[in-house]
Amino acid sequence: MKKRLLNQLAISCVVALFLLVSSVQSEEVFFDDEVNHIDLLNKITWLQTDKYLQLSDVQNLENWRLDAMPNKLKEDKSLWGSIDLYRSISSDEPFVFKIGNPLLDYVDVYLLDSKNRILSSYLMGAKREFSKRPFEHRLFMVPIDPRQSVIKVFFKIRDDGPIVFPVTLNKQSNLIVNEQHLLLATGFVCGGLVLLGGYFFATYIFLRSPVRYWFAVSNALFFLFFLNIKGMLGQFTSFTTYISNINAALFGVLLITIAKVTFSILEAVPTIWRHSFYALGFVTVAMAFSADTNSQIIFAVLMSALSCLIIFIMAFIYNKSDKKVANLACLGGLSLIAISGFTRVSLYLATVPIFESVSFIFTVFIMLGMVLIALSIEGHERVLIKRHHLKQETAITDLHHYYDFFQNSAEGLFTSKVDGELVSVNPAMCSLFGYKNTNEMLLRMNKADEFYADSSDRELVLGEIHKSGKVIGKEIRGIRKDGSEFWFSISGQIKEQNDERYLFGSIFDVTARKQSNMSLKYLATHDSLTGVFNRREFDARLDSELCQAQSQNTDLTLLYLDLEQIKQVNDTCGHKAGDLLIKQLSLKLDSVVSGKGMLARIGGDEFAVLLVGDEASMAYLIANELLNVVKEFRFTWENRVFTLGVSVGQATWQPNISTPEQLMSMADSACYLAKKGGGNKIHTYSSDDQGMQRYDKQLSWVSRINEALQTEQFELYYQHYLPLGKKSTGHQYELLLRMPQLDGDIILPETFLPAAERYNLSAKIDRWVIEYYFKWLTKHPEHLEELTQVSINLSGHSIGDKELKLFILSAFEKHNIPYHKISFEITENTAIVAMEETLEFINTFQKLGCLFALDDFGSGITSYNYLKGLPIDQVKINGSLVKNILVDPIDLAMVNSIHDITKAMGMETVAKFVESTEVMVALGKAGIDFAQGYGITKPMPLLDFQKY
Repeated sequence: MKKRLLNQLAISCVVALFLLVSSVQSEEVFFDDEVNHIDLLNKITWLQTDKYLQLSDVQNLENWRLDAMPNKLKEDKSLWGSIDLYRSISSDEPFVFKIGNPLLDYVDVYLLDSKNRILSSYLMGAKREFSKRPFEHRLFMVPIDPRQSVIKVFFKIRDDGPIVFPVTLNKQSNLIVNEQHLLLATGFVCGGLVLLGGYFFATYIFLRSPVRYWFAVSNALFFLFFLNIKGMLGQFTSFTTYISNINAALFGVLLITIAKVTFSILEAVPTIWRHSFYALGFVTVAMAFSADTNSQIIFAVLMSALSCLIIFIMAFIYNKSDKKVANLACLGGLSLIAISGFTRVSLYLATVPIFESVSFIFTVFIMLGMVLIALSIEGHERVLIKRHHLKQETAITDLHHYYDFFQNSAEGLFTSKVDGELVSVNPAMCSLFGYKNTNEMLLRMNKADEFYADSSDRELVLGEIHKSGKVIGKEIRGIRKDGSEFWFSISGQIKEQNDERYLFGSIFDVTARKQSNMSLKYLATHDSLTGVFNRREFDARLDSELCQAQSQNTDLTLLYLDLEQIKQVNDTCGHKAGDLLIKQLSLKLDSVVSGKGMLARIGGDEFAVLLVGDEASMAYLIANELLNVVKEFRFTWENRVFTLGVSVGQATWQPNISTPEQLMSMADSACYLAKKGGGNKIHTYSSDDQGMQRYDKQLSWVSRINEALQTEQFELYYQHYLPLGKKSTGHQYELLLRMPQLDGDIILPETFLPAAERYNLSAKIDRWVIEYYFKWLTKHPEHLEELTQVSINLSGHSIGDKELKLFILSAFEKHNIPYHKISFEITENTAIVAMEETLEFINTFQKLGCLFALDDFGSGITSYNYLKGLPIDQVKINGSLVKNILVDPIDLAMVNSIHDITKAMGMETVAKFVESTEVMVALGKAGIDFAQGYGITKPMPLLDFQKY
């Protein structure tokens, strides 16, 4: 007892002396053998310095403080800590000074005696060699000399992560016991992870379930991550330099594998979300190469939070009703892992030191989360097995249905091997090929090649299947048991069953449709009455042969035949007799042309012959033979005999002929001259022929008209009407067409319209007039507002053109033109010749509000007969009757007659060719409503419009 008191007194004296000589005001910690563990963190004084300062530089500094421990160090700073340890009773019991964060980069510990002499120094840290540590341990521990009663401890920390670590003084014997307990807990965690991972990997080998594989990998990664974050991986391998980088990399890969597991359980998650989640993991792995540990940790936390958010959203959206328990277990496990992990990391980032016992509590919660995910996987796969069983049951039911369908199907169904061996057929298949039952067909027909009239067709079917994966609706000729051929449509594909490839196909009879299609195809190219080619096919062949002639300079000749006296047969005996005549004659004509060229019926009584190559040089002889056939032909109907005539036009292709229309026009022109010369003649087209020159002149107008339509070289004029019995209100005029020339001349329509009508261009001209004028009215709304009536001339071709009628209707709607302001003029001859088409056209537009005028009335001998049947609003009296009414009483009487009749029918009258005031006065006295002519106003350009 006395000895113990003396020892304490001596120690007290030494402490007092030490305090006097020490300039660093450190906290004092007293301990003896009764103490097992002391937490030193709150007793240490701290100092931040430049990272290059040494112990001797910092000992004499005076700004040491207890509350100076930072959350994070700058790159050029170090953290120094200092504490004084006093041993109350001298003994041999060893103690250990421990810094409990294995992730710290650099840890330097200096032990000094009471006289500030260095007893020992230790340079440790994760980025230094593991072997230089005083203890081969994951944490940083240094021994305290039991012989020293006073030890001053200085330690220096350098790290780029959060500055958080516990500092303790431990009795060595107690430390060993704690380490054993720690190892036991670690073994529990690691063993659990190994068991989970091993179980799921083993079951993956047998079941080949991807989710089991990825969960096994997740356990392995968590196992390594756990050991590494505890520093044990570095302790086992003695490699600690990249411990933080390895943590970040393992965590990133763990995010990916957990995503694989989660998305396998959730199912049906779109690929874009899966890839987004995987991208988060890969980016986290990439952050492992960052030198800043703090950034790695923060980034990993953010990626984890974002990943959890995505998973919970996906779980809410893609939730299967039969997997609610499995999904909830999975989400519960992820929630435990996420909450435990986030709490642990949040404390770490807040520099709250956590002892290993508390840390293991978080680990246990994470382990529970892993167990819940494991249970979720089991539940998930139970659901999959249940679904598979249901699918099998459905498949069995479907198989029964298929068998019933196979047996009772109206289509022929068959199965064969790829080499052609027939495996099965259904009753419909037997019936299709003429067999009584399936046994007979399988016995008699061993190979599927025997389906086909041409056995090579099966190779074509197989080739298409190999190319496209299937064949659908391929039509092929088949052969029945009795040898008769028919058409069938085959569809099929190749599938693999029991390591054998089979062709599954269906066949149904399309003979009737095929024959119908062949008939339709024939009718599309042949005339339905005569059986020779029709106009459409002839035009296509002519165009093709003309292109070949141009490219290869081959001969080509066209014959144009116009039969005469056909109308006489139709009028005398009826159209039935006329049709029979045409049919009989066409057979004789075809017998002449067959094998030499192409005969086509291009009109009611018009035929054409196309000769190419060597036959073209024999064109005149063939034309003469055709002429003789027609002259010798006799048609008998009801004991009456009829003879026919024919005019033949011949045109030979020349290099300057570029279009089929041009060659056809030449042959037509030649035929016309042959007919004009008395008929039963052959006329060959020649550019030196005066008659041909007239036609050539018309033909030149065709190109000029087309050019004028394309380049808008036409110009619209107008000529006012003058009301004779009332005051003029608004604009009333007739539209007139002109073709201006570059030299200033104006070409009148009577010059080019005959060519336009002959070559079917008049409808195009009328279309241009309407479109141009309606556009002009749209651009001049004030003119449209004051317009009372405008008269627009329409040709005979336009009246019967249905497309033009639709165009005009569309133009009214497109440009919003009031119908009642437009009056269409048609000639008397047009109305009489095409009465039916005229009435249809008038009725269509009169219902909408348009007016109609009959132009040149009085020029025909049958004018009055047809006037009653035409719903006309206005009659324009022919100018030849008007201009001489002052000197010719007959003309005046006719004008009065027209006025009386039109008034009785409720129609207005317009007198044309009014060239003087005297004529205008006479017309007014006669009761005529309007006057038009040079005596009123001359035609003027529409662009220079002036009010009357």
